[in-house]
Amino acid sequence: MDIKKIGSICKEHRKNILKLSLTNFALINNENLQNIYAFENGRANNIKYIYMYLETGTDEQKEKLIKELFNIL
Repeated sequence: MDIKKIGSICKEHRKNILKLSLTNFALINNENLQNIYAFENGRANNIKYIYMYLETGTDEQKEKLIKELFNIL
């Protein structure tokens, strides 16, 4: 599994689909900004981060992210 690619997909999802800055995403999810940054750049591999991206959007947005993630798994 390529954690860098997963992080990159989540980063693009946050920026382009959710339209959230890293700071706002961290605040919404009550998570450390540096930890999210590390995940998006392939330096953290805790699966809990994927759930944050899935929980921060509409059903349609979640479905799009799930399809993108399954394409690389």
